[in-house]
Amino acid sequence: MFSVYVLLGLNAFSQNTVDCEETFEFVYSQWAGVSNMQYHSKKYERHLKDDDYAEFDFTVQRSPFKVAGRMSEKGHFILYDPIVSEKEAMYISNGFPFTNLMLDIQGKIFRGLNHYTISDAGCEFILGIIRREYQRLPENFQCTRVVRNGNDEILIRAETDQFEWREYIASEGETVLSISNKLSVSAYLLIENNDNIETYAEDCNGKTIRVPSHYGQVVELYIDAKHGLPTRIANYDEKGLYESYDYTDYRFNVELDPAYFTVDYLDRLN
Repeated sequence: MFSVYVLLGLNAFSQNTVDCEETFEFVYSQWAGVSNMQYHSKKYERHLKDDDYAEFDFTVQRSPFKVAGRMSEKGHFILYDPIVSEKEAMYISNGFPFTNLMLDIQGKIFRGLNHYTISDAGCEFILGIIRREYQRLPENFQCTRVVRNGNDEILIRAETDQFEWREYIASEGETVLSISNKLSVSAYLLIENNDNIETYAEDCNGKTIRVPSHYGQVVELYIDAKHGLPTRIANYDEKGLYESYDYTDYRFNVELDPAYFTVDYLDRLN
């Protein structure tokens, strides 16, 4: 993996502002060289009642896509292998409930009101959202060189003064998830701002719901200037910060045991 100094050029990088298109190209060129990665994730999410703070250690294999995550506080593993099941993940207990469970990754027990689920782990999902927003509204974006916590980074920042709520009438078969994907908006914000929907997977057919015009009023994506992957993502609506994710301790292209993404292997780690 090479440095952004090479891609963007020393002259461009010596200035505070850098080219956003070249920054996205750099990120995706770096991502293309990753077969797997491990990282620590610390999240904050605004929820309807109590805000949620949690930390995880993730191992993500890109092809075929597989994810193993460990909850830092409780030590439980979660394993997602879409070859085994696209709709379910294995919850591998490190204590109570003292049994392993296959759970719906979009369901109330596994996902609840979490803004994302295990199939969104890695970089492609959230980077795709932000890049699509850039392609739609490049005038809202600015990319700058910053030093954060002593680390050279690039801040990709989008801000709009036209963030607003609009009415949307759901068609047959549409869910919160399909609508949010279609409009490139936060699925969680749809639930928070509509009393007539409660879960991500419920059928919204015929319902009139409020949808945001943008993914956020302010969207911030910090990119490590050397390895090119996110170190922080923070999104704001008109109420303030509604989610942030910090990523540390990256390891790339790790030699993993062939059985790593199996219940037996992760069970032994517990």
